[in-house]
Amino acid sequence: MNRQISIPAALAVIAGVTDVTSWLLLGGFFSAHVTGNLVVIAADVVRGTLPDLASMLAVPVFIVATVAATLVARRIGAHTPATNRLLLGVQAAFLIAAAVLSFTTQASAHPKSGIAVLIGMLAVCAMAAQNAYLHLVPDRALSTAVMTGNLVAGTIAVTDIARSRGKDQQARQRWTQTWPLLAGFIGGCLVGAAGATLFGDHAAVLPALLALALFLTTLGPTTSGSAGPSQQKGAER
Repeated sequence: MNRQISIPAALAVIAGVTDVTSWLLLGGFFSAHVTGNLVVIAADVVRGTLPDLASMLAVPVFIVATVAATLVARRIGAHTPATNRLLLGVQAAFLIAAAVLSFTTQASAHPKSGIAVLIGMLAVCAMAAQNAYLHLVPDRALSTAVMTGNLVAGTIAVTDIARSRGKDQQARQRWTQTWPLLAGFIGGCLVGAAGATLFGDHAAVLPALLALALFLTTLGPTTSGSAGPSQQKGAER
């Protein structure tokens, strides 16, 4: 599997782990599928329940963090190795900070406390850095946190493969590009759920370690070719 597929697949794993751990440990709050919090807020409003602070802050914090990541990436140059390392490094840094706080407090026992909200917002900022990376660095924007589009793309690809009896090469390529994202996110969700069940608040270390490991791979000599976009495309963006 080349880096154009393996890096997004790894990011999907990180998103899955992060989302499940925040949902299970921080009072039903989405840190990766950020817009999912709008559903939770709407349901709370209709039922006459006060929405959680973390759910209300998630979308504006995500937007602000994305704006900051975009401005920095545009200043450095979106398709440079430095930007590649920076955005993945920022993701790792936010998740590590969330993990450190999770080890020093029991946020899951008080999911509406200030420290729990802070941990959640650190995770949201990490996911903002990840999504900014996916839209700024690779050739095409991929989704590693919301799987609806990937599920549709994968289903269409499999249908076309079946109709052509395996002869449709474009469909086979679309499937090759899609299934690692689906598998990565589902696998990440399972790992996150198992970690939260077994380790409680300390499960926050799982996405932090995964993000750190991915960041360290960007320090290798092949980083400059990992994203693959041309400078011309970067200028067009």
